[in-house]
Amino acid sequence: MTLSLCMIVKNESETLDRCLSHARPYVDEIVIVDTGSTDGTQDIAKRYADVYDEIEWPNSFALARNHSFDLATCDFILVLDGDEYIEDVAGWKLIREVIEDEEVASAQLRVRNELGPDKLMAADRMWQERIFKNVPDLRYAGRVHNQIEASLHKYMVETGLRRVKRDVEVIHTGYALAADKMKEKYRPRLDLLRAEYAEATSSRYRAYYGYQLGVVLFILEELDEAHRVFGEIDYMALSEHNGFYTHLLAAHVALNVGDSERALIHCNAMLNLSRTEPIAYYSTGLALIHAGEPGDGMLMLLGACEVMEEVGASARFALNTGELLKNLAMICGRAGLENYARAFERMASDPNPNPADIQHVVNSLRYGIVTSGAAA
Repeated sequence: MTLSLCMIVKNESETLDRCLSHARPYVDEIVIVDTGSTDGTQDIAKRYADVYDEIEWPNSFALARNHSFDLATCDFILVLDGDEYIEDVAGWKLIREVIEDEEVASAQLRVRNELGPDKLMAADRMWQERIFKNVPDLRYAGRVHNQIEASLHKYMVETGLRRVKRDVEVIHTGYALAADKMKEKYRPRLDLLRAEYAEATSSRYRAYYGYQLGVVLFILEELDEAHRVFGEIDYMALSEHNGFYTHLLAAHVALNVGDSERALIHCNAMLNLSRTEPIAYYSTGLALIHAGEPGDGMLMLLGACEVMEEVGASARFALNTGELLKNLAMICGRAGLENYARAFERMASDPNPNPADIQHVVNSLRYGIVTSGAAA
């Protein structure tokens, strides 16, 4: 069986070569559709592409991506973006095994969204549909966050074929940009997303596009509108995966606009969905401090350290240990806990802080909070 890598690109000159150089040995065909690059992306694409086309941006990610599918000639299609890459050779071997399975209609791969070394959250990981049978029935819908789920479900029902999951890491670097670059990248999507949200054809799609609109508003720091949108969403209509992230963003938007009560509601929802995500404890700690409960808030912040140590790399939202320690140092300093502030700051400056040292300081501070009666 053969595999086409299908891509739509625009102004990806800084990252496209990395994506294509990793993929070239393991795919049978590369199909690239450029939608209006002005930075030399076309030259890189033409060096690698077996099929290359340039189109005017059709104001729809689905239409552009479906056009790339129409040009593909192999048995299966793999979808990557220009700011993504698959580095692990073992992962590529798993992909080749997938397309040899006669019962497979599609495969989900694990996408790791890199968030940058100076951010509290180091990465966000999720499963996404990335490999499909190359048949006309499987096509995307949606102008911005294009979805293939509807056509895939119909196709699987009709054929009896199935989807599989394979632990292949697709590394996405598009969220690790500086704030001004992030705004430049996502601002053009705002009006499209507003339209998708307003025109959604079902409660499920309205919730989904509300979540995606909220993400872009958060990036653009349009916080009042984000707060309104997050307040309108039917969270029960979201998948558990999207629901957690939506509550996370909604909590931090609420804190930024001074609504600690709403922030605590979203934090509680996060903890009900998962007790193994350190970011849920961290966010709850901030919300409690903003709500005037510093003792309980500090205990939740310390809980983030402990949960991070327990779950390690299995957390969906991996935290940067150094950034967490810096934030704890700052919070302790503001609370007048100077000794603990210095201890956290000292460990934050160490590139590889000793987990036992972190736990010792955490235990000592927790004991002091509880015995002083500062926590409820």
